[in-house]
Amino acid sequence: MVRQIYTHRLPDVEKWELLQEACIVDSKDPKIERMARLIWELSQSRPIRFFKLALAVARDGIEYESDIKQFDHEDIAGVTRPPEAGDAIEAYTREHDDCDAKARLFVALCLAAGFKARLWPLWKHGLLKHVAAEVDFQGRTYHAETILARARLGEMHTDVPKERNGVWKMS
Repeated sequence: MVRQIYTHRLPDVEKWELLQEACIVDSKDPKIERMARLIWELSQSRPIRFFKLALAVARDGIEYESDIKQFDHEDIAGVTRPPEAGDAIEAYTREHDDCDAKARLFVALCLAAGFKARLWPLWKHGLLKHVAAEVDFQGRTYHAETILARARLGEMHTDVPKERNGVWKMS
């Protein structure tokens, strides 16, 4: 159950704890469960193919845009505001959101399909700077970078090729 603490000034460690809990709630959303079933069917019941398709949905189905640009503050359902019905799918429906929303969708899809998945944090000087995802399968952990357009399942953000101009293309 997501704790009922809503503030834009929540310490990053607490924000991180709430984000992880939110993925479990997200995975039980009927729309997420339906989407996971459809992806599973499209994957022909092949887990790695499922992960690749779920990554494509989260990476390419939601254009990266920071919360600051969208709302002038960080907006995380169940963290900075009360959760609402449909939060799990809202970023996909809206077609743009930030790294934690994109990663949450990937994790929720994997959890809904019965796989062990979690968010992955990038901390810098005690601050949560970026959120990606991971999924475990047959003793291996696959990283899922959801904001870089060229990211493939299993690649860390530092291994994703940059464009000719020397910067990463955001998805």
